[in-house]
Amino acid sequence: MSTISLTQLDSYITANGLLTHYFYEQKWNNGELTKDELALYAKEYFHLAKAVPGIVSRVKSRAQERGMTDLVVEIEKNIKEETEHIDLWKKFASSLGVTEEEIESYEPHKLTKEAVSELEELANGDLEDGVTAMYAMELTLPEVSKTKKEGLCKHYDMPESNTDAHVYFDEHLNEEEHFSVWRKIQVDPLRAMHITKASLRSQHKVLDGVCEVSGFCIACS
Repeated sequence: MSTISLTQLDSYITANGLLTHYFYEQKWNNGELTKDELALYAKEYFHLAKAVPGIVSRVKSRAQERGMTDLVVEIEKNIKEETEHIDLWKKFASSLGVTEEEIESYEPHKLTKEAVSELEELANGDLEDGVTAMYAMELTLPEVSKTKKEGLCKHYDMPESNTDAHVYFDEHLNEEEHFSVWRKIQVDPLRAMHITKASLRSQHKVLDGVCEVSGFCIACS
């Protein structure tokens, strides 16, 4: 069976990543969100942010099953960082007036919950499936974070000096260490494209949920 490097999926992931979603491309980048809508986004997206360590842990389990000790050690480092990012997202939410109690007790939209469950299921598959799903989640994070920071400064009166607002996105401006872990695994091209598409659909569905709770879901479609 022929295999490929995950880097061969880069152009597809970039062309179909979250920056193409209506919520980011139109609403965020054009400064069309209210502070209340930003707060809703922070609460809604938290459901994914807090699930990521568990998703990566599923990938680690597949590596453990294959006895890939070195890879397991590297994935454990990723899990530690992803766990730390949960508190950084809470800081972002706090900068929008959302308390920790509020974000923890918030009930996300059904689309958001479905999306997270789908990503967890992808990570429960073969090692290659989980690695591909994570790669599709992380590849565009630096560019997404860059545009989020630019929007906060330009449109939402949240300059760099507001460290709580920016710290989560600052941490994701360079994900090369994470990429290098996933790129160690060669994948079947057809299967990898299938998983990539599924991962991207689920990621977009999270933002669909944000649109639903914000009341402009029709424009998303």
